Amino acid sequence: MNKLCLLAIGVLGSAAALGAEPFNGTQPMDCAPTTGHDCLPTEQTCKPLKPEPGKKLNLHIDVEKMSMKTPYRNEAMQIQSFSYNTKSLVLQGTSLELVWSATVHRTTGRLTMAIADREGAYIVFGQCKLSTAAPAPKPAEPTRQ
Repeated sequence: MNKLCLLAIGVLGSAAALGAEPFNGTQPMDCAPTTGHDCLPTEQTCKPLKPEPGKKLNLHIDVEKMSMKTPYRNEAMQIQSFSYNTKSLVLQGTSLELVWSATVHRTTGRLTMAIADREGAYIVFGQCKLSTAAPAPKPAEPTRQ
């Protein structure tokens, strides 16, 4: 009985700790890139990424739906795994010929992301905020006639 009580206290304590960290994956996040670098194996240094004028570059991350929407794809990319380290939510996935990994600091929302393919890698830094988008409306119940 004592072991069961200790287990319950431990589970509740870890849930409360995650609840105090707003960027723990329980709510969707919108992340704005602040800087980025294009890295090639043939170059000694990475080049700064230049944003496209007039294009919103925000990412939308929804851990509950296991998806990440980027401005460069029509379809959302699947989050294949997520976990926690001492300070961050860690996300990983693959898509066609690339792999990506991201960390979001659980209290500040600071984003670090690496995207790699057979030619090189992009490193992106940014800032996430909790999404203010309203949830999708539920489909209407069919009416009987």
